[in-house]
Amino acid sequence: MKINFSFSSQYGTFSDALYLPDDHGLSDEQIEAMKQQRFDNWIAVITAPPVEETPAEEAPTEEV
Repeated sequence: MKINFSFSSQYGTFSDALYLPDDHGLSDEQIEAMKQQRFDNWIAVITAPPVEETPAEEAPTEEV
């Protein structure tokens, strides 16, 4: 079973799908919570501050 869903936000539209077996046994509330969790995770990713990259230290080379 495929459940398509989308949420609109100030950052645009988030669209996704849940793929569940036909006999999943989840309640409507549980499915809605899964949808909300995916949306919340997306918001967290796009609003997270950028990670500052630090240059990798070069290993000392031995002269022969």
